[in-house]
Amino acid sequence: MPNRPEYINGDACHVMTGYPEDRTTTEPIRYVFTHSSLGALLLATSEKGVVTVLLGADAVPLTKLLLERFPLADVQPGHWPEDELAMRVVHFIERPSRGLNVPLDLRGSRFQHRVWEIIRDIPIGETSTYAAIARQVGAPTAVREVGLACAANELAVIVPCHRVVDDNAQSGSRYRWGHSRQTTLLAREKASFDDNAAEREA
Repeated sequence: MPNRPEYINGDACHVMTGYPEDRTTTEPIRYVFTHSSLGALLLATSEKGVVTVLLGADAVPLTKLLLERFPLADVQPGHWPEDELAMRVVHFIERPSRGLNVPLDLRGSRFQHRVWEIIRDIPIGETSTYAAIARQVGAPTAVREVGLACAANELAVIVPCHRVVDDNAQSGSRYRWGHSRQTTLLAREKASFDDNAAEREA
């Protein structure tokens, strides 16, 4: 049965229930690097949309992660539209109030997709917890599995796992891209939310 497109928060998402290494055909993957206040950023696209956004200190380990993620793909440097999509992500990192709307090729298990969908519904400036998301998924004892779904998220910032914190409200202990990046993102988003609220009240 062919994979069907879904729409999450208005973005076209091509849902995959497996990983590229499960495929028998080679798919083209194009990637670009850019920089943000969070460090190096690698964005990769498939023919259907953004498939990976990785954060790190420099390009070499990010490239290695990408090649490990898509061992059978035809992975090549990209240009346009990858450059333009990467800049949209960077602009969102720097100014969350702008919002972000990019085509996605979101890949994972059905459980992971459900978790990521819930996380993408967390408003800018707010947070949720692993336990709360487990309850929303309908599996209140699956707190660890929710954490694993966050760790498996290949779309940094776009699927905002930085908005998921431990139940004691201390962020950072499980965030894949590091405590410092998480606290920076949360502080920036809260400031953006507060600024927007002040403008509405003015």
